[in-house]
Amino acid sequence: QAFSPRHEVKIGRYVADACSNGTIFEIQTGNFAPLRKKLQFYLENTEFDIVIVRPLAKNRRIFWLDEESGEIKKAPRLSSKHENLASGIADIHYISEFLGNERVSFCFVLMEIDEVRKLDGYGKAKKIRATSVDRLAGEIYETCYIRCLDDVKSALFPLLPDGEFSRDDLSKCLKLKGLKLWSAQKLLIDQGLLSSKKVGRSLVFEKN
Repeated sequence: QAFSPRHEVKIGRYVADACSNGTIFEIQTGNFAPLRKKLQFYLENTEFDIVIVRPLAKNRRIFWLDEESGEIKKAPRLSSKHENLASGIADIHYISEFLGNERVSFCFVLMEIDEVRKLDGYGKAKKIRATSVDRLAGEIYETCYIRCLDDVKSALFPLLPDGEFSRDDLSKCLKLKGLKLWSAQKLLIDQGLLSSKKVGRSLVFEKN
């Protein structure tokens, strides 16, 4: 059967981003939590497999749109923020109950993303908290599928040290900070991949 994707397909009371050959594709650029009820509906009321696609901006080029002239500045700025595979896997924490379901898989796509923003923000250059109006996919560097705990382990354990390590070590190894680091830590502990204990006032981790 030829590949024939259908975009934005209504399935029950929800709209799927794409559907092809018995598989629903949901493209999620933000938090996974809003997908929970949608995924539950698909699993309970359809026979479709589900692939959650998460684009990750390994490199992001920012183009600025001048609303008055309608012109885009020709020289883009390379963003200092770089997403990695760990930052995507960390977000599985929000819907971890679907990890290991044979009909659900997560597809993380490390890629270059070109983002167009309006010059409508704060500051002299109007770039602080400016509105993003479009994102365009560029070069794809790597694609990784996560279907079960063993896949998480295979993706993240090679990055972590053997023996005991601190939260700072976890942050440096996964290249995550703040909420992303907390999400990764929570996922790994809740799923039994990391053990933790308190030494003094600090948490110490070890791979299981």
